[in-house]
Amino acid sequence: YTGWSLLEELGADEGASRLDQTEVAQPAIFALQMGLDALWRSWGIVPAAVIGHSVGEVSAAYAAGVLSLDDAVRVSWLRSKLQATTAGTGGMLAVGLGAADILPYLDGYHDLVSVGADNAPRTITLAGDEAALDAIAEKLTADGIFNRRLQVETAYHSPIMDPLLEPLERGLAGITPRPAELPLYSTVTSYPVAEGDYGAAYWCRNVRDSVRFYEAVQEIVNDGFDCFLEVGPHPVLSSALRECLLDANVEGVLAASLRREQP
Repeated sequence: YTGWSLLEELGADEGASRLDQTEVAQPAIFALQMGLDALWRSWGIVPAAVIGHSVGEVSAAYAAGVLSLDDAVRVSWLRSKLQATTAGTGGMLAVGLGAADILPYLDGYHDLVSVGADNAPRTITLAGDEAALDAIAEKLTADGIFNRRLQVETAYHSPIMDPLLEPLERGLAGITPRPAELPLYSTVTSYPVAEGDYGAAYWCRNVRDSVRFYEAVQEIVNDGFDCFLEVGPHPVLSSALRECLLDANVEGVLAASLRREQP
C-alpha cells in the first residue's frame, strides 16, 4: 500500500528515522504490536480480552479476530496517510482534570477544541487549534492545574479531522469485519464489540470521536479483568490504567512488553 519499506523504516538509525511522522509511525506501531502479540502467544500468554487506544484499536481488532491482516493493514495505512495531510494544523494538551471538570475551560472554544481522550478520572487530552489550546493552557496554569503540550504532528480526535472522514469511509468501504474471537472492548463506544462495529463508519468515529478509555476500562474491570499487559514500544498507558484501577478500588497487575531504550 505505501511504497516504502516498513523494515527499512524500523531499522533506520535515529538520525534518519521517520518514526516521528504519522504516516510511518502508525503502521510501525501496528506491526510492532502484532509482532509482540504473536510473541506472547508463542510463550503461552494468550489474552482473555483486548482493548485498544486510538490507533491501537486497529491492532486490538486484529488480535481479537475482527479484522483480517489485510483489512487491518489497510485501515492502519489509510488512517495514517490521511491524518498526515493535516500535519502542522493543530496540537494536543495533556491536562490533569476529568472530562466534566474541563468543560468550564472550553467555553468559547467548543468549535476549535475537543476532549481528544478521556484516559482516567483525572487525566484527559485536549485536541484542536493551537492558539485556542494556548489560551486554555494559560487559564489552567493560572489555576494551578497540570497541563503539558504533547509532541504530535496534528490534533487527533478534534475538528481538524472532519475533512478526512468522507475519504476514509470511502477508502475502507471494502473491509469486512468478522465476529470477535475473544472479548474486545471499544474505546469509541466504551462497550464490548457489537455486531456491525469495526466497519468503515466505525473507523471514522475512531479518528474523530474522543477516546473513551476510562469508561472502557471501567467496563473491563466490572467484568472481572484486573491484569493488564500493554503491547507496544513503551508503556504509555500505565499511569492512566493505575489511576483507573485505584478509582475502582482494584489492586490489579500492570505489565509492559517493552520499555524505551531498554533491552
